[in-house]
Amino acid sequence: MYNYKLEDIASLKISINKGNIIFLYWDLRAWKTTLSKHIINDILWIKEDVRSPTYTYYNKYWNNIYHFDLYRLKNYDEFFAIGWEEILDNPDNICIIEWPEILEKYFKADIVIKLWKISETERSIDIVYK
Repeated sequence: MYNYKLEDIASLKISINKGNIIFLYWDLRAWKTTLSKHIINDILWIKEDVRSPTYTYYNKYWNNIYHFDLYRLKNYDEFFAIGWEEILDNPDNICIIEWPEILEKYFKADIVIKLWKISETERSIDIVYK
C-alpha cells in the first residue's frame, strides 16, 4: 500500500499486459478518472483525451483499450444484455473497470486496485496482481 498526493500520481507504476482485466475500487470522487487517465495515457502510451464513461458506460481507446464505469448498472443481467462480456473475453483487449462489483462472480481480475481517501489531496493506493 502506498500513499500518493495528486501531483505524484504520475509516478505510480503498474505492470499491464494484453488481455488484462483491471478492477478499480474506491469511493466517489476518489481520483478514478485521474488514475484511469494515468493508466491509459502514461502506462499504455495511448495519447487520447480520457474522460469518465459515467453516462456512456464505457469508452474505447485505440484498438483494444476499454474503460468501463459500471456505477449505474444494477446487476450482471444488464451487463450481459448489452453484450459487453465479449469485450472482456477477448484476449487482445485491456479492460479497466470502475465499480466492478457486479462482475466479480463472472470474471476474474488480473489486477485489483483499491484507493482510500486520506485527505483532499492524498490517497492510499493498494495494487494486487492475481
